[in-house]
Amino acid sequence: MRKTEQRLAAVCCPKNPGTMLAMERIYPTLRLDLARDSFVVWVRWVSMEKPPSPDTPPAQGIRLELLLNRNSVLGPTIVYRRDLDTPVYLRTNGVRTAEVLRAAAERGYVDLTLVIHGSVANAPYAAVYVVRDYQGQALDTLEVGGTPLLQMQPSTPGDRWHVAGQANVRLRLELEGPQKRHLKVIRT
Repeated sequence: MRKTEQRLAAVCCPKNPGTMLAMERIYPTLRLDLARDSFVVWVRWVSMEKPPSPDTPPAQGIRLELLLNRNSVLGPTIVYRRDLDTPVYLRTNGVRTAEVLRAAAERGYVDLTLVIHGSVANAPYAAVYVVRDYQGQALDTLEVGGTPLLQMQPSTPGDRWHVAGQANVRLRLELEGPQKRHLKVIRT
């Protein structure tokens, strides 16, 4: 064994450096009813401009994307700020989301990834909520209360004028409620 491997093994199992401790990875469980539940992405801006210009916002926006197991269910899309005080909520495409989650349920987990790119001047925040019986439109300002499943604000500029961020979480997935039967199309 090399020295680095010996140090790693000693950290993993100090009594017997040649073995690894048995452990189980535990992920939070997400239970979804595909007919009633939606993913909603919340976007908010905090202006760094002095003074802020909500009446004539610059032509800058946030590029936003939500992925489930590397499959896009929202975006990539660009959301432009219009009002600094009002956050925007974007609901994922229900049919596409259900299709990806049905496939993910076979494996028993889902990887959720939120990606944003924005301007330093707009200081974007973003969060993902899971909501049941959402009454808002696909793009809305209807407030969603509660704690988000995942949130982020990039704080380190990628370059002089740009920030980018990505947040990931792996969740155990359980589908509940009546499941519709979907037939696979076979093309010959």
